[in-house]
Amino acid sequence: MDFKKYKLFRSIARAAVAVHEKVTTIKGKITKCFSQEAIYKPGGKAGEYAKYACSIYVGCPAECDYCYRNDPPLATAIGGSVVRLKDGLKSESNAIETYFQELFGGNGGKVRPALLRYGIFFTFTSDPGLPQTFPMVAALIAETVKLHVPVQILTKFTGWMDSEIWQDLQSIPELKQHLAIGFTLTGHDDREPGASPNAKRIDALKRAHKDGFRTFSSIEPIIDEESSYLSVLWCSDFVDLFLVGLQSHRKYDQTELQAFVNDLAAIPSKPYIYLKDSLVEQLGRTRESYGANFVNSDFTPFNV
Repeated sequence: MDFKKYKLFRSIARAAVAVHEKVTTIKGKITKCFSQEAIYKPGGKAGEYAKYACSIYVGCPAECDYCYRNDPPLATAIGGSVVRLKDGLKSESNAIETYFQELFGGNGGKVRPALLRYGIFFTFTSDPGLPQTFPMVAALIAETVKLHVPVQILTKFTGWMDSEIWQDLQSIPELKQHLAIGFTLTGHDDREPGASPNAKRIDALKRAHKDGFRTFSSIEPIIDEESSYLSVLWCSDFVDLFLVGLQSHRKYDQTELQAFVNDLAAIPSKPYIYLKDSLVEQLGRTRESYGANFVNSDFTPFNV
């Protein structure tokens, strides 16, 4: 991880925050610049994870064979294994300035109320835990949590937790209150050859929970029901929320899928679980019918 780049990004981020907190007299000028190029409202399946997300980079080297980024027309826009800045962002410094411009949105020097309420999710267009992306993501997180905005990061990589950048981030008093850490778990390293092994992701979740952070896990896609069930079972004591979803364009056996969810409902610790819409629709039952710990999409790790 490039610590020097992270420190540079943080200094740019601090300057951007300072500008917006002091420009209450030029609200119209800031609003005119509001471009929605970094912070946006995700739709479709992504919208079940978060009301608002941040997109700075596209591309990911994990090479997951099931990844939605590889499906047309997304493959051209955000797919591939090469990490690069999102189209429309001129440079990394421009990306930071755009992010905070959109965080404040010309709101009289205050963070947009919707972002204070719902927070920001990193990221659907790349992976926030990569050596190429984490210096930027960490710099944005550092200044965002100090504004009391909830932040969620979802990743398949664990190396950032041993970096100098992560050590520096943890010195921020607001971090544990406003950052939730998530890892995708499928139980199939063979389907994710460029990512950290699932076992290391589980260890990272356990470590984050022990360190006092809220944790969550995306059990999506379900590659096979047994692996997904075991991922939830093994992590139920240190993960605050599980989000469980199907693989796009794949048919599942109805009986096996129903048995899988019944098994989730029978886990003694009763972990909080969100069944994604496509799964609920296939089962033909409401989430609540499985138990009070099966929650709706507005439930986040910050509700625990």
